[in-house]
Amino acid sequence: MFNLVQLLIKLSGFLVFLVLEVICFTLVVRYNGNQEKVYTNTVNKFTGWLQQKSTSTYQYFQLYDENKRLAKENSLLLDRLANLGINVQNPLDTAWADSIQPKYTFLDAKVIRNSINQHHNYITLDKGAKDGIRPHTGVVSDDGVVGIIRKVSQNYSVAMSILHRQANINARVRHKNYFGPLVWKSDNVHIFNLENIPKDAPVTKGDTIETSGYSTMFPPGITIGVVDKLWMDPGSNFFTIEVRSFAKLSNIQHAYIVRNIFKQEQEQLEESVINEDE
Repeated sequence: MFNLVQLLIKLSGFLVFLVLEVICFTLVVRYNGNQEKVYTNTVNKFTGWLQQKSTSTYQYFQLYDENKRLAKENSLLLDRLANLGINVQNPLDTAWADSIQPKYTFLDAKVIRNSINQHHNYITLDKGAKDGIRPHTGVVSDDGVVGIIRKVSQNYSVAMSILHRQANINARVRHKNYFGPLVWKSDNVHIFNLENIPKDAPVTKGDTIETSGYSTMFPPGITIGVVDKLWMDPGSNFFTIEVRSFAKLSNIQHAYIVRNIFKQEQEQLEESVINEDE
C-alpha cells in the first residue's frame, strides 16, 4: 500500500497534466464547430473500421459451418434442377420458367450491415452496379423474403428490409391464391400483417404464405411464413391476418439478390397500357 502511495505521489504531476489535457481537449471540441466535426468524423471512421474488423473476425470463425451450409444448399439445388430434367452443367444461379427459358437469376451476396430495431430498417450487401444490381430488385434468403434493393453504388447495395414500415410485399395464401400486401406494423420482428383478404376466403391458421409472383421483383412461391392468427373485426369485409415469418433477420449473413431478366420489358408494356388509358 505504501509503495502504491509513493508511486501516485511520484506520478502526481503527470496525472494532473493528463487530467488538464483531457479537460482542454473536451472544451476545444465542444465549443468549436470545425474541431467538433473533425473529432466526430474521426471517431465514426474508427468505429466503422473496428466494426468491420470485428465482423470479419467473427465470420472467419464461422467459415466451416457456413461452407457446410452452402454445400448442402448447392446439392439441393442440383437435385431440384435434375428432377426438372434441366441440363445442370451451369445452372446453379438460375430459376427456370415453365417454358425452360430462364426468367430469374439469383446472385449470392454477403450481408455487411443489418438493422432490426428501428421502424425503418435496412440491409447493406456487398454487391453493386458492377455486378448488374439495379434498384427495385428483390432480396431473399434460405428462409424466405428479406427485402427490396433501394439504392446501388458501384460495389454495394442497400435494401429496404421487410422490417420497414413502407415495405409492401405482394403475397398470397398457398394453394388458395387469395393475395394481398404483406406489411410490417408491429414491433415484433417475426410478425407481419397480410391485408385485403376477403372474409369469404377459406384461410385457416397454419396456412403457408408465399410470394404471389404478381410483382416483377419476386418469383412466385417463395415462402414467407405461416398464418399465426386471424380474425374479423365487426362490420369489416376483410380478415385481419397475422403472419409469422420464417426469415431469421437477426442473424442473417448471406442473401440472394433476385434479378428478373424480363423486368424492364414487362414494366414498359404495362406502363404503355396505363398511358393509353389516361
